Amino acid sequence: MILARETFYGVEGVGSIMEMIKHVFHSDDIKPKHIFYNNNCMLSKIAKDDAYFKDIGLFVNVFHFNCKHAITDHWCQENCNPASFEHLLGEDGTGWYFNSSITEQMNAWFRGYHAICHEMIMVLQKNRLMKAKLEKEGRCPATWPLSG
Repeated sequence: MILARETFYGVEGVGSIMEMIKHVFHSDDIKPKHIFYNNNCMLSKIAKDDAYFKDIGLFVNVFHFNCKHAITDHWCQENCNPASFEHLLGEDGTGWYFNSSITEQMNAWFRGYHAICHEMIMVLQKNRLMKAKLEKEGRCPATWPLSG
């Protein structure tokens, strides 16, 4: 289930991710116990003294951890390796309790609709510009009210 999604323009900075997490999970009763994020090694270093993140496990998703995180990064290995935390393993001890790669899978799904959504946004923008132009010319552009 997708609880929140954010597009970060330019750079997906760790500070922006921290602010998004705090905004989405703004109270203790909805704050997650675990957050998987590709760059949790860096985020966890920055968040280690932030009381908000005290009771949240910050793990790197399994795919990224196995492929893109150095074994020599002791902080990451000790604090962000999901395999180090038995409660994240599935009942049989070989699978996972969470699908930590779901974000990547959902982003791939969203990319399939990107062109359609972009086109819809462009149509809305074109309509706004056309309406402003017509109003400036003294015309009375309008829309029909929705019925139902």
